[in-house]
Amino acid sequence: MTPETTNSPSSLSRRAFLARAAGGAAAAMVAPSLLRMGSAAASTVQAAGSSVSGTLTFMSWDTPAVMQPVIAAFNKLYPSVNVEISFTPPVSEYISTLQERLLAGTAADIFIYTAENKAQLNQGNFVRNLSDQPWVKDMAAANLQFMSTPGGVWGLSPASWAGGVIYNTKILAKAGYKQLPGTWSGFLELCSKLKAMKITPYYDAGTPGVALEALIGTYYKTTYGKNIDPEIFARKISFVDAWEVPLTQYSELYSEGLVSQAVIGLTGTEMDSELATGKLAMLGSGPWDVASVQKDNPNISLFMGAVPGPAAGQQYWCGAPNEGWAVNAKAHDPAAALVFLSFLASGTGLKAYMTSSGDISTMSDYTSPVGSALTAAATAARQSLYYYHGVSWPSEYETPLTTVLIAELQSMFQGKATVKQVLQALDAKLKQLLA
Repeated sequence: MTPETTNSPSSLSRRAFLARAAGGAAAAMVAPSLLRMGSAAASTVQAAGSSVSGTLTFMSWDTPAVMQPVIAAFNKLYPSVNVEISFTPPVSEYISTLQERLLAGTAADIFIYTAENKAQLNQGNFVRNLSDQPWVKDMAAANLQFMSTPGGVWGLSPASWAGGVIYNTKILAKAGYKQLPGTWSGFLELCSKLKAMKITPYYDAGTPGVALEALIGTYYKTTYGKNIDPEIFARKISFVDAWEVPLTQYSELYSEGLVSQAVIGLTGTEMDSELATGKLAMLGSGPWDVASVQKDNPNISLFMGAVPGPAAGQQYWCGAPNEGWAVNAKAHDPAAALVFLSFLASGTGLKAYMTSSGDISTMSDYTSPVGSALTAAATAARQSLYYYHGVSWPSEYETPLTTVLIAELQSMFQGKATVKQVLQALDAKLKQLLA
């Protein structure tokens, strides 16, 4: 997609993560992608084409500009399948419209399966189990987990995003650094040097920010060897116990005066502008802001690196799998629906979709080339080396808990709340929600 695109589903979900203001540096992801297609996948798709016919209905939240090239590529292989595609904006309008159509028995054969509706879709038995499909084994670990429950696999999620620290390489060079430091203490030291140079060191482009999400992911991995959010929501461990260490590390940006309280009032556009003009050295965000800043200043030299961890080698990323596509359990043409998902998982389909959407493919054997600034981020996305609470927390609790988290973090930024008070507020809210 282009930097001006504002109504792509995955871009909006990322903007929701970033709490971006309306307008501004909307949602450009990576440069258009080209994928290598293996001959085996190509022959499988083409061999089936002559025998498939019918009418397939597809409810999309991608724009026509994204999906029309995909449908055209599909019809070259399957000319006897008539694809009737409808478009509904994400996220809340799409979810509510889909629910109405499912209850009325008029829902499309294929629709979106994602954090905001997956629980309801499974509880209502609205989606077909896809665990028997050959492309399941090609999904990245996090994507497969996102699309699965203990009872099966319910969607195809072929892409992910990873966010980290976007930095101006020339400014870091002036401070004596060729790249980001390898540890969090080194990162704080870098911020202190930049502040002494009269350059704003760092902003997180949202609350909670990329750095906090990554520090939590690092702590989970190094301390527990797994994501322990399920234990938190089972009340086996508290937010105080699970988050105090990473949140204390993150809070040092504010307690040591390295990030100004003024960041609370800045829009995404203003942060991008400060990075583009050299006033800001580093921005915690995602690939979309790399594209936006490069558009504002084509001569700028940027790179996105992982958020440094407590010790060397513990750097990590914020990120998440993209939404998936599911098959209606009562699809009018289930055979065509399954063929369409197989096409989307093939080299031909991935090339068409990734080129028009700009997403990073995480399917095995298919590589989406990206700009030089995003090589590390693309690797992290493909290897699922990220954490984002927005898809890790149960969907029914994510919004009310995040509302509390944002408010408490802003109080902490202003020196009005301690780390423990922030986490005690989260524990209290979760107890209330589970009562």
